[in-house]
Amino acid sequence: MRTPVRPVHRLATAAGLALAVGVTALGGCGIGGGSDSASDSAPDAASDSAPEAAASQSRAEAGDTSGGAVAEEAEKLPAGAAAEGTDASAVASAVADRKLARRADISLTVTDVDAAATRVRAIAATADGIVLAEAISSEPDLPGTGGFSTITISVPTAALDTTLDRLSELGEVHSRNTSTEDVTAQYVDTESRVKTMQASVDRVRALMTRATKLGDVVTLEAELSRRQADLEALQTQLAALDDAVALSPVEVRLSTDADVLEEPGDDTGFLAGLSAGWTAFTTSVGVLLTGLGAVLPFAVALALVLVPLGIWVRRRAPRTPPAGPTALQPPPA
Repeated sequence: MRTPVRPVHRLATAAGLALAVGVTALGGCGIGGGSDSASDSAPDAASDSAPEAAASQSRAEAGDTSGGAVAEEAEKLPAGAAAEGTDASAVASAVADRKLARRADISLTVTDVDAAATRVRAIAATADGIVLAEAISSEPDLPGTGGFSTITISVPTAALDTTLDRLSELGEVHSRNTSTEDVTAQYVDTESRVKTMQASVDRVRALMTRATKLGDVVTLEAELSRRQADLEALQTQLAALDDAVALSPVEVRLSTDADVLEEPGDDTGFLAGLSAGWTAFTTSVGVLLTGLGAVLPFAVALALVLVPLGIWVRRRAPRTPPAGPTALQPPPA
């Protein structure tokens, strides 16, 4: 008798298919839930980053360069640019600490020397400066000048360049020169010597308060006088250096004739030598003629006296007859 096996096999196959469909459905639900959670988290992240983006945009619109713009510029710089900027700042501060004595001179052609000189004085006063020296020759008929003036003013060093620019507006600039002398080492040395000498003077004064003998007092007073004189001399030098650093002298040359302001050059060569020789020759002839002209009146006066006197003396001299020829006598026999 045969056992029915086929129905049982079919039942097992159907159960397996149902289980597979259930597992597949559960997997699809899990995937859908995961996608939903991811889609939910994406808006959250976008909503979190939105304020930051808005803040960045507001900073960019407001011109805030302290944040991102500076960072971007820093990224554009080469590798050693930051170090170079630091070195430049250090150099600038080191230059600012230097003691620099400046001076300048300027030559101008003007139409009116007197008016230009008045404006130079006004420019110096505006810059809180003073006039140190002034020489004006405003006579156009004077040979070789055509109206000439030399004014030396002193202005604060910080206003030197501005003063030169204002002076340049007075007329045509022929020359404009500035020079700078670094007196830092001299200033530091003098300042150190002043401090040392001041301490020495203080020590001598302290010794004088404790001296009891007359000889010691006299010796200490002499030493104190000597050191005090040295201290005052050093203080004077330091004050002069301070003035040289704080104030800058400016020599202003004004003229209506441009040739007067031309600086003599280094003339060399045959033509220069010929010109120099001719100038020396004419100068020598001029000196000779000047001396001859000065002596001539005295020579004429002496001639008027001595010539008649000589003629009178010759007339008063006795005349002696000329000796006749002596007869020759024959020799004795």
